[in-house]
Amino acid sequence: MSSKSEHQTVPLSVLLKRELENEKIERPEISQGQASQSKKGEDFTFLKTECQRVAGDGVSTYSVFGLFDGHNGSAAAIYSKENLLNNVLAAIPSDLNRDEWVAALPRALVAGFVKTDKDFQEKAQTSGTTVTFVIIEGWIVTVASVGDSRCILESAEGGIYYLSADHRLECSVEERERITASGGEVGRLNTGGGTEIGPLRCWPGGLCLSRSIGDMDVGEFIVPVPHVKQVKLSNAGGRIIISSDGVWDALSAETAFECSRGMAADAAASQIVKEAVQVKGLRDDTTCIVIDVQPPEKPTPPLPATKKQSKGVFMSMFRKKPSESSSQNDKEYCEPDVVEELFEEGSAMLSERLDSKYPLCNMFKLFMCAVCQVEMKPGEGISIHEGDSNSGKLRPWDGPFLCSSCQEKKEAMEGKRPSGDGRYSSGSD
Repeated sequence: MSSKSEHQTVPLSVLLKRELENEKIERPEISQGQASQSKKGEDFTFLKTECQRVAGDGVSTYSVFGLFDGHNGSAAAIYSKENLLNNVLAAIPSDLNRDEWVAALPRALVAGFVKTDKDFQEKAQTSGTTVTFVIIEGWIVTVASVGDSRCILESAEGGIYYLSADHRLECSVEERERITASGGEVGRLNTGGGTEIGPLRCWPGGLCLSRSIGDMDVGEFIVPVPHVKQVKLSNAGGRIIISSDGVWDALSAETAFECSRGMAADAAASQIVKEAVQVKGLRDDTTCIVIDVQPPEKPTPPLPATKKQSKGVFMSMFRKKPSESSSQNDKEYCEPDVVEELFEEGSAMLSERLDSKYPLCNMFKLFMCAVCQVEMKPGEGISIHEGDSNSGKLRPWDGPFLCSSCQEKKEAMEGKRPSGDGRYSSGSD
């Protein structure tokens, strides 16, 4: 018979510590800083490092950074800051290993953004917010964005990469056509006598963005479905800048990196805000988050002082990951001057963004809403493809599925239900 000493259990805290010590060998060190100058008090940030989860293949850590640039009040920005991460994590199955978890992030971010917007609208407040949300897991960076805040990356080798998309109406013919097809109107402010001034705006409401969280007074065609991009850095790391439009209206990406080169993350954030305010004055809330992703035991990424190439050149440096593989664990040698693109999608259609044709095909359960995660009885769920042109070819079990409430939200966003119908029509308190 074996003695007790041969079967002593090891406390979970000890196992976590051991796992973390082991993974530090291959995982980057992350340092961050933030700075802000306030005009309206509607910019909010979220910084959370060393988040831990017990995965199917051991302990995994990740970091989360968010910038929320509110408008028409701060309520939407504050609500999103407090609830978005939990809504994203709730959409990821709990039994995934590290690679599966990373593969699940793009769809989970879409579900989390839409749920956050839907829940906030039920509070019947008219505030809205842009969101730029960054999750870093190892060398993999996943960015989800709505609005006109921006996230950019400079690799250790000097390449500049744009990880978010601007959702200003001025920037996208496709977004303008989507809004008008859904019942909205797009035009500039008419001052009378046929004179139009300012940027393109969506009417009613006058919002110059095509996507945001909140803004229930503008219309459901201002959607919360984020652009999502996922890249893998080389093991030399790089620097990430997340800033509100107060920075980007004054500085180019190249200028932002150049003016802060060689500085620690916190000093760099302060310098970028200072430079932006010097150029145009403090006309808007001006906020910046700087994140350095570095190899272990190296204090700063070795950023060169050479002049950057054009955006088009850097975009061509991306290397596409083969679609047939779901593993993020690249065994091949990755050239040091290449940032590998793992995923990018910007469609505003939920049926395209939550589709099951992804590496992780079993992410959404049959009797659970793919957006709000509410459990449904057999037969209650509505296919995400309901009403699509090819929906007649679908089998009854072809999901993912939505509850009736989220199906109404989807139809409103697509212009199939008059904006403001149902519970979204209640007045503010």
